[in-house]
Amino acid sequence: MSKQQPPVDGYCEQCGFNYDTGDLQGTVTLLIRQAADCAMALTKAAAGPDASVVRLRPEPEVWSAIEYACHVRDVLEVQRLRIAQCLAEDRPVYAPMDRTGRVKQQKYEDQDPMEVAAALMRLAREFGAAARVLQPQQLGKLGLYNYPVRAPRTLGWIIRHTAHEIQHHRHDVLEILAKVEPPIVPKPKPEPADDDATEDATEDATEDATEDATEDATEDATEDATEDATQDATGDATGESTEAVSEEAIEEVRVAD
Repeated sequence: MSKQQPPVDGYCEQCGFNYDTGDLQGTVTLLIRQAADCAMALTKAAAGPDASVVRLRPEPEVWSAIEYACHVRDVLEVQRLRIAQCLAEDRPVYAPMDRTGRVKQQKYEDQDPMEVAAALMRLAREFGAAARVLQPQQLGKLGLYNYPVRAPRTLGWIIRHTAHEIQHHRHDVLEILAKVEPPIVPKPKPEPADDDATEDATEDATEDATEDATEDATEDATEDATEDATQDATGDATGESTEAVSEEAIEEVRVAD
């Protein structure tokens, strides 16, 4: 994400790319993997709690994540076309891609991140397919390149430079998103239950249940005793009344006789 222009030869201290190491197949494989990382970072951020982070610039003069991703996509397309041009022409002169002008002209900041990521991956595979089949004599063919200064460059250098572009801007995208993405705040854990409060509640519930049971038992016993006493008293009164009536009847019979 540094404003310093990255090197086009040797070792890049910012992203770790080395122009002097690795064979063609390894370089192309690295390019595709770095493109996938860039696309995944973009889509993950766009699908997060604040999708607008992909459009935020960390500084006014530093591109946003979506702008860098659009640039990577366009670099892959332009470089694949340059491979075809180099193979078709004896002394190719590559037209500048106008990297800074494209940001405004194509409105990078307004583009859909999911579509950009999909196109980025498709173009990375297409570039890789075109580069993998190049023969040593083709890799040594020269063409006039315009960046960073107008100079003859081999097709092999174009492959390595493209891989550097992808790795360097993958580094930019990840660094920018780390600065502008909102932190993920974990949900608060539920507080543990208070043991003392639980014990008090259990005791209160037990006491209430005991009191209710005692009251119910007392009421039942009182009702039973009342019913028994009533029945006994009724029985006694009935018996006495019957005996009195019987004795009077007997006396009346005696008198009559």
